[in-house]
Amino acid sequence: MKSNKQFFSLIIFIFVIILSSQASANQQVETLQLKAGHPEQYIVKKGDTLWGISGIFLNKPQDWPEIWQMNSQIDNPHLIYPGDVLYLVYVDGNPYITRDKNGKRTVRLSPEIRYEELERAIPTIPLDLIAPFLSQNRVLNPGEYSASPYIVGINDDHMSAGADNLIYVMGITRDNPHKSFGIYRKGRSYKNPDRGNQTLGHTAIFLGEATLERPGNPATLYVEKSKAEILKGHRLIALNNSEIIDANFFPKRTSVKRPATIIGVLTNGRQPGVSYVGAMDVVLVDVGSDDGAEKGDVFDIYKKGSIVKDPLRRNSLIKLPNESAGNLMIFRTFKKLSYALVMDTSKTLRVGDVIKAPSE
Repeated sequence: MKSNKQFFSLIIFIFVIILSSQASANQQVETLQLKAGHPEQYIVKKGDTLWGISGIFLNKPQDWPEIWQMNSQIDNPHLIYPGDVLYLVYVDGNPYITRDKNGKRTVRLSPEIRYEELERAIPTIPLDLIAPFLSQNRVLNPGEYSASPYIVGINDDHMSAGADNLIYVMGITRDNPHKSFGIYRKGRSYKNPDRGNQTLGHTAIFLGEATLERPGNPATLYVEKSKAEILKGHRLIALNNSEIIDANFFPKRTSVKRPATIIGVLTNGRQPGVSYVGAMDVVLVDVGSDDGAEKGDVFDIYKKGSIVKDPLRRNSLIKLPNESAGNLMIFRTFKKLSYALVMDTSKTLRVGDVIKAPSE
């Protein structure tokens, strides 16, 4: 009798697993919304971005990880290169995109040996828009700028330095392992009144790059290149190759639960104080690695509702609802802040608008 009960329990257990698997598959089909008129195949071209390709197949490009079928036999299987052929296939009724109908990558043969460097892979978002924010400008934590080495002198008593000048710097210790340093001036500090008005960080504006010539206090450095005037008092931060951020990552739904805010617009050429934000603008948001944010995270943007007077109740103010307005993608994170690119928007946005995890 006991064995029969165990047998029936096993049958029920297997049945539950099958139903769960089917429910999971059905959920994927419901979540993934293929774009009307999507192609059955697509040849990747130079100049493509992963976000753009995702938008060819999907209504919501952030769902790409759910549909992309990688081949583990390929080096860097998550990377896509010009010339790759992408196919839309179905497995157990679920849509997937693969490099060819057999799940293997299509490679055009050529007489010479073919090397596929990381730089040839298509980026997730346009590199020309985000390049300065990947390797030069950065966000510093409160107190980090004032604790960094600083320039005390310039050769030949010059008032300012540029390329090919020597600079003299205090604060670089003799046991310092770095040879290359970025030169920065302090940018704007950022706070969010809705989060206690605490300073979350501030931007550091890249001025140039210098190489350590002689250690000491002061140390002597040679300015290799400059893009702006370098003055006494400007700070140096070691350039670490491991910090170089690439643009090859998946767009994906963020796992960050709490709402966040656009607190600055950083696009080159934007006048100080301008708070309007449009598509393809680089913005600063008040969510970072401390919150679990990662590069590739996609957030929905909501235009903040206005405060209006109640026409029937004297001295009564009403906040209008936030309205869905587009989405953005994080491409570089810091502790409490992140750089993000506004991917698309249906409305004119402003600093102060809200971002949230995408709704289903």
